[in-house]
Amino acid sequence: MLTVPKIAIIIPVYNREHLLSYTLDSIIEQSFTDWECILVDDHSSDDSFEVMELYKKKDSRFKIYKRPNELRKGANTCRNFGFTKSIAPIVKWFDSDDIMLPDHLNIAYQTLIENDLDFVVTDTINFDHHSHELLGKPYTFDRSKESITAENLAHIRIGWITDDFLGRRKIVDSVKFNENITDGDEYNFFIKVLQNEVKGVFVNQILTHRRMHIDSISFKNKQNNINYMSILATLKYQTASDLIVYDNKALIRWFLSGYMRISFDLALTRTTLPYKKEAFKLICKYQSVKKGCSFLVALFLGSHFKKGYNIMKYARK
Repeated sequence: MLTVPKIAIIIPVYNREHLLSYTLDSIIEQSFTDWECILVDDHSSDDSFEVMELYKKKDSRFKIYKRPNELRKGANTCRNFGFTKSIAPIVKWFDSDDIMLPDHLNIAYQTLIENDLDFVVTDTINFDHHSHELLGKPYTFDRSKESITAENLAHIRIGWITDDFLGRRKIVDSVKFNENITDGDEYNFFIKVLQNEVKGVFVNQILTHRRMHIDSISFKNKQNNINYMSILATLKYQTASDLIVYDNKALIRWFLSGYMRISFDLALTRTTLPYKKEAFKLICKYQSVKKGCSFLVALFLGSHFKKGYNIMKYARK
């Protein structure tokens, strides 16, 4: 008879040969032991999969997979695929280079169960990969005052990293990580989760140490300002598009406005804009045709003459 674990930990892996063991050891050392850990390798070019195989032999709670070739490359694809391979009623996503403190799962799980919640959000502190010095938290808002809503998350009044979330399977079963996004994926994902009536709380304890190093995706993305702006524009457009199914017009317009602002800055550098045609259609639908046309005119003026700011300002209102 199949025994169903209480928590599924889902981890995408790509080229983490020298760091993955620290993460997996921290999971083995959890005081809460009733878990399964789904590891999905994104076709690493190093020996990450061999490390995964060693841990599977060491502990049967580890389940290892390679991303199927027909699926798109990327961490979000691996997260979505890993979810389909998990069976536990409570889900946690985690990153392959971070560290779970020993009581992470126990504290999060007990808070969830004892308060009959849909999800909990723990806290994280960054640490330097080389010196191991603690560097500060990714988000520093007052967790005792801010409520967990999609609007607060969208406006960055609150925030958390992927590692911080633990929630019931039923509230994330119909939500997928957007596979077109390479940074800000948790931001997009949890805004979608919060479109439904769900009950969650912050757990005001640091239960994760987040590794800061030059090989992290976020660090690499931020090294090139124009490339990073394109990534942000993609995040804005994709989130607006994802919210259509929830009919959240206010947030759709807000994200489109952000997309337009970043797109104008990119136009000034004559950079090709991501999703320009698709965004134009959404602007026409959720703002107006006039504002959609103003958006295109402003981009043309910005790209060719470094003008058009006021026209874009009108389009964004």
